[in-house]
Amino acid sequence: ASLRSRLPALAGAAAAQHAAALRLAGRVEEAYERAAERVRREVAAGEVLSGDARAHWRDHGLGGRPDELLDALTHGLTSLLACAVEEADERAADAWRRDPAAAEVSLTSAAGAAGVGGRLGVLVRRWRRCLEELAEEETREARAGQAGERAGSVEPEESAALLATALLGGRRARTAGENLADLLGAQTALRLCDRGGRLLATYLERALDGERERRLAPLDQLTVPPDQQSELIAALSVMQREKEREEKEEEKGRGMGRG
Repeated sequence: ASLRSRLPALAGAAAAQHAAALRLAGRVEEAYERAAERVRREVAAGEVLSGDARAHWRDHGLGGRPDELLDALTHGLTSLLACAVEEADERAADAWRRDPAAAEVSLTSAAGAAGVGGRLGVLVRRWRRCLEELAEEETREARAGQAGERAGSVEPEESAALLATALLGGRRARTAGENLADLLGAQTALRLCDRGGRLLATYLERALDGERERRLAPLDQLTVPPDQQSELIAALSVMQREKEREEKEEEKGRGMGRG
C-alpha cells in the first residue's frame, strides 16, 4: 500500500525534474548561442585588432617582429572570448535565478566557470600553433613555386602574422591580405585565408561549446536516468492494472452478495 501511494508521486517528481532540467539547459543554450553570435560579429568587425594588437600591427609595418604581433592577437582573441563567456554566464544565471528549480543546482556553475581564462588561453594558443603550421605549409609551397614577389625569402612567421591579422582584423587590416598576396601570390593567399578562416571557426566553436558543456554539468543532478524513468513508468503501469483488477473483483463480489 505504501509503494502504491508513493509511485505516482515518484513518477510525477521524475517528470518535473526532467522538465526542469530541459528548461534550465535551454537557458544556457540560448545564452551561449548569443555569445557565439557576439564573437562572430566582433571578430568580423576587427575588434581583436585594438589596443596592444593594433599598436603592434602599426609597428609591424615599420619592421616590427611578427611573433610580437601574434602574441598580441592571441591575447586579444582570448580576452574577446572570455568577455563573451562571462556575459553568457551572467545571462544564464539571471534566467536561472527566476526559476525555482535552479535552487537544487549550483546556480552560478562556479565549478564550471573557474579557470575559464586559462582554458580559453590554451585553446587560442593551440589555434595559433595550427595556424602557424598552416602558414608554414603554404609558404613552403609558395617558395617551391615562387608564386609571390618575395616568396623565396619570406619567413613562415611573417605569413602567419599576416594571416592572423587578416582573419581577426576585419576592415582595420585590409592591407594584411594584400601583403599576404604580395608575399605568396594571390591564389596561395586566398587558399590560405580560406583554410585559416575554417580553422578559426572550428576553434571558436570548440571554445564556446566546451564552456557551455561545463555550465550544463550541474543539471546532471536534476536529470533522472532514462532507465529509472522506464522502471517508474512500468511499475506505475503494473500498479494501475492491479488496482483495476482488484476493483473488478470487488465489484464482482458485491454483485454476488446482492444475488
